[in-house]
Amino acid sequence: MSRSKSRKPRRKRPERAGDVFLRFEGAEDVRVRLPGITTAEYGRVRDLAQAGRIHDPLVMRFVRAFADVVGRIDGQAVDLEDWSDAETIGFLRWLDFVPADEWTALDDVELTQLAGGAS
Repeated sequence: MSRSKSRKPRRKRPERAGDVFLRFEGAEDVRVRLPGITTAEYGRVRDLAQAGRIHDPLVMRFVRAFADVVGRIDGQAVDLEDWSDAETIGFLRWLDFVPADEWTALDDVELTQLAGGAS
């Protein structure tokens, strides 16, 4: 008599910090791991970028995590002390966090910056 054992369903791994890897177009061998950023937070940063909320603490934490990694790669620490809104916007655009072919709230923020803060 054979008894069949049923398998327990696989448990889903809890999301841990550092599970986000960025790949860059044209640089197939470059993969950047962002310690301290989860995949859910990465998605939230994308949403915040599209909503134009560049001052959200999560966006700045993401920028710091990226700057720390870049600093370790090239040996030069990235100074975020004087980091401007324009640099944040450029960084988020560089990572393609906002669609290039449609207007988003980030475009509104950038337009306000170009107009000298006038609304």
